[in-house]
Amino acid sequence: MNVVLVVLAILFLAPLIYILFNSFKPAGEIFQVPQSILPKEWTFENYLAATSKGFIDYFKNSVVITVGGVVLTVLLSSLAGYGFAKLPFKGTNFVLLVIVATLTVPLVIFLVPMFLMENEFGLLDTNLGLILPNVAVELPFAILIMRASFMAIPKEIEESATMDGAGVFRRWWTVMLPMARNGMVLVVIMASYAIWGEYTMAKALTMDPSAMPLSVGLTLLKGEVWQYGVLAAVIVLAMLPPIIIFIIFQKHIVSGVAQGAVKG
Repeated sequence: MNVVLVVLAILFLAPLIYILFNSFKPAGEIFQVPQSILPKEWTFENYLAATSKGFIDYFKNSVVITVGGVVLTVLLSSLAGYGFAKLPFKGTNFVLLVIVATLTVPLVIFLVPMFLMENEFGLLDTNLGLILPNVAVELPFAILIMRASFMAIPKEIEESATMDGAGVFRRWWTVMLPMARNGMVLVVIMASYAIWGEYTMAKALTMDPSAMPLSVGLTLLKGEVWQYGVLAAVIVLAMLPPIIIFIIFQKHIVSGVAQGAVKG
């Protein structure tokens, strides 16, 4: 089993390592035959070229959209998940069924309505105009994850807080939310990855290059011909935030997934 895992890891990492080393090669060396894995002449010119072609603006837009989308997704999903798990109401199962059903609807069906609504409200070519649709797309699954996390918390803990005089929002904020941190971390990671790399909505809802996130702006870095060294540098820089997020929260991932699998 360990050998299989090592082979799979090599297969997945090989293209990333290849791109990483190519980002440090001069243009002529990338097309040299036979190719060498390590650069013969290490250079940072590809990174300098990438940052001088609008990369900074695209990167900044992606950061704003991702952070805003993740914060809203975590906040709304934790509120809704707590309500479904601990504050049942008439029609709870029906509403949950509707939420699950939305996960089966293809995104492309909503693109035209999204465009028309955002055009009506002046949200095209704005960060907010991309944050809100991304939150809407990520929210259904995030609610299910947070509901499972809250359901895993013994009801006696909440009853104890109620006896101490804590209201609904205080119980949610001070007692339940900290205990559901594994679910929140899982939502943060999944929403971050999805929003950071989202292309379809960003392509449909942004026309102004200054408003484009990195996933769309990357296609504008081409110029007359593809500069593969610059492209490799941009890809490496674009991968850094997701990798950093994974490293920070990796110990919570298994716990969050297992919790959702057991109680979902």
